[in-house]
Amino acid sequence: MGDSMELNLKDAHRKLYFFMKRDIDLIQFEQWLYSHDELEELLEKHYLDLISTNFNSKFAREELEKIIGKIIHPGEFEAERLQILLQKLVEFDEKNFEIMETIYNEYCKGYSFLRYIALTYITTADPYQEELKVNIAKLMEYRKPIIMEARRILGFMERHEIKITKEYEYEDIRKEIDRIELNRIESMYKDM
Repeated sequence: MGDSMELNLKDAHRKLYFFMKRDIDLIQFEQWLYSHDELEELLEKHYLDLISTNFNSKFAREELEKIIGKIIHPGEFEAERLQILLQKLVEFDEKNFEIMETIYNEYCKGYSFLRYIALTYITTADPYQEELKVNIAKLMEYRKPIIMEARRILGFMERHEIKITKEYEYEDIRKEIDRIELNRIESMYKDM
């Protein structure tokens, strides 16, 4: 999304979310904020709060994050972000291990449904990761169960059986048998 395009509310909220996730620095955010006149109508009273912030203050980011916290509900964008990560695993991204490391970090912060992928990554020794990077056939074999699990989780998210409510919090309404990564991890490794 280029900054010259007119924004809709969802795109504006997504940009606010990216700022909160620290994917956008303070200077970029300030430039974006002032370059979109439609934000005044989209964000209503919160727009004035945002532009009234002293961007030169050492606490500017924290002040902005408090305001943004009143505007957006990050669950939707958290889900979108996780789905993009999982889809990249399915499609084969050259940064496969970096994505798995990110998924591991997300698991550690609270998304326990990512357990299988996280544990697969953390138990893969660095020398073996390096070997996999140069041996495509081995890498493809290694990725098969990871792809299966990523697709499985994506399916649950698409059917709203796993619903992100806010950052690192989610509702899990899957059947007990579908929560294999939480209560039968040993059989998951054996079956995959």
